[in-house]
Amino acid sequence: MIFSAKPSAPTPSTVFSPKRVKAPWPRWQSVCVFVAQLAVTSLCVLQPASGEEVNEPGSLINPVIYRNDNSHELSGATGVALSPDGQHLYVTANVGDALSVYDVASNGTLSNSRIYRNDDIHELDGAQGVTLSPDGQHLYVTALIGNALSVYDVASDGTLSNPRIYRNDNTHELDGALGVALSPNGQHLYVTATWGNALSVYDVASDGSLSNPRIYRNGDTHKLNGAQAVTLSPDGQHLYVTAYRGNDLSVYDVASDGSLSNPRIYHNDETYELGGAQSVALSRDGQHLYVTALLESALSVFDVASDGALSNPRIYRNDDTHELFGVRDVTLSPDGQHLYVTSFWGSALLVYDVASDGALSNLRIHRNGDTHELGGARGVVLSPDGQHLYVTAFFGDALSVYQVVQAVETNTSLYSLTHSASINSGMEGRPISTDGFSPYITPSVEVEGENERDYCAIGGAVISGFVVTGAVVSVVIGMVCWATHRTKLKEHQL
Repeated sequence: MIFSAKPSAPTPSTVFSPKRVKAPWPRWQSVCVFVAQLAVTSLCVLQPASGEEVNEPGSLINPVIYRNDNSHELSGATGVALSPDGQHLYVTANVGDALSVYDVASNGTLSNSRIYRNDDIHELDGAQGVTLSPDGQHLYVTALIGNALSVYDVASDGTLSNPRIYRNDNTHELDGALGVALSPNGQHLYVTATWGNALSVYDVASDGSLSNPRIYRNGDTHKLNGAQAVTLSPDGQHLYVTAYRGNDLSVYDVASDGSLSNPRIYHNDETYELGGAQSVALSRDGQHLYVTALLESALSVFDVASDGALSNPRIYRNDDTHELFGVRDVTLSPDGQHLYVTSFWGSALLVYDVASDGALSNLRIHRNGDTHELGGARGVVLSPDGQHLYVTAFFGDALSVYQVVQAVETNTSLYSLTHSASINSGMEGRPISTDGFSPYITPSVEVEGENERDYCAIGGAVISGFVVTGAVVSVVIGMVCWATHRTKLKEHQL
């Protein structure tokens, strides 16, 4: 079935052209103006462009960056997943052909990396998707180049053992194995084969092993050309899958045995922006679906009906307001009030506020630079308590940990960074139009309180004449912002 609706209205733009008039000034007045300008410049640097405070709920601060080296295998860092208890992090390295396990501290930082590499025991050639069973006792990982799916047992300390490898053959369709998702009850596993243009359903035994594969292939009934991401509704009754080459998004009904039926297909056209459809994420109540389109650099929000059908698409497009160039992955905060999006080609990380109707506002953008390693920003996941966000950088060969602001004001740093020091630059905040939608950090440095920003105090300082401090901060931040950075180029992987 093909669904149609009227396209969204474009977002108008406004251009302001200020005119400056020169006039003679006495020397003392010139000095006052100069000092005032320095203070204003300081305030502009310290605040986002739209004037919102940086330290508002959902905002990201204090990035801790882990880079590819002898201790970390992050070459082409791609997939990222947390254990249900949030105590262990799993990261795939697509170029490094590896899977890493980290211990996660209470402040979100990582330690004790254990690296599993592609060899005779582990099939991790082009390691890609990764997910854990609801009880955290089994881990599933896809190998894009190896055309395989692996199942591991997970110990209480997060380590992996007993790999069972399912390879592409007459029984299993795993040609370009990519997306992987488990049903909420953990009894069925869904895997996409992007080169095989197929979606498979497995039964999952209590020991994590797989059986009874049912394969849905691209054809007249199923639109799975370049099958990509897959996710299930919170109640497990509906499944959503994207098709990268077909520019399609499909919705299936899910039976109690995991099998699929009643496909409803949404195709890229004047109504739907699904060119290069990539990732999908559902709100916890299952009422809104978020879909990224890499080739069209667009993010869509759909309303979800009780039968899983989609309506009312609201489209946010890459423009001066939204950095969605090559938009990739998307995830929601546990409370559903914030959306986090990675821009693969734009090398950026976006934070949106989410309204009760699913609409997005109050965009905050973190761009790749001296403070943020977001070159080819890719995978993104939040801790179960929503206090820390983890982001992989494919081109940057890195993994970043951000602290998520939980209160309106954060006047003291909530924890010390023992892995890397940072100044929270590279952030932009812009309001979103409401009249339509068109739509190197040094390791082993401890820094405390570097994000202390009290805007009221700064304003009082300016009024009372203490503007010199603002001028000094302006100069320091300016030097950091203008520092050069390098991004290693790599061949693009899905």
